[in-house]
Amino acid sequence: MYTASQPTLAAPDAAADSAIADALRNIATAGSFFTGSERVTLAHQARFARGLEPTGPDLAQIVADTVRRVAVEAMNSRSEHVAAWEAEGLDVLAFVELVAVVAQISSIDSYRVGLGAPLDGLPAPVPGEPTPANDERAVKSNAWVPTVGIALAPTALNALPNEKAAKDAMSKEWYLTDEFVHKYDIDPGRELTRAQMELVASRTSFLNECFF
Repeated sequence: MYTASQPTLAAPDAAADSAIADALRNIATAGSFFTGSERVTLAHQARFARGLEPTGPDLAQIVADTVRRVAVEAMNSRSEHVAAWEAEGLDVLAFVELVAVVAQISSIDSYRVGLGAPLDGLPAPVPGEPTPANDERAVKSNAWVPTVGIALAPTALNALPNEKAAKDAMSKEWYLTDEFVHKYDIDPGRELTRAQMELVASRTSFLNECFF
């Protein structure tokens, strides 16, 4: 189990902390396919897969395997994995929701670990049942899952607008909003210049074998 073993490397960032708090509330709230309790369990499994928790929850094998793959070895994802998910009778958009939850908690945890700070406690689930909220325009085009328009990093989750909005809220504080991602003349006015931000992003992507 991870414990902070060094002084934090930066002063608290109120905007980032607020975005994290909002993201944790989102994780704990029912989505389109999973209850709040199930979403928190997915986050727990992601932490376990990354060695941040000593034990994992009891999950169906296909779900546990998918969380582990997304959290730890996304570079090994293949279309056959999505096909196997659907073969279990699971909705492909539930796969998208799982990716959204795991990506959120993994981003939050990576931020804390990078600063040498303690992990945030997983939130208490918010009661409520899933309410489908998908964009009916979403179709499979150049990706393994449905998207609205061509699948790119900014559109990967847009078949589920609520999940995309949650991702955007975090991206706004840590990187850029989607509307500016491909506008390289835009400088966000932070401590790093846009060129420095893109250098860090591209190096991280290379090391993690990111691909689209």
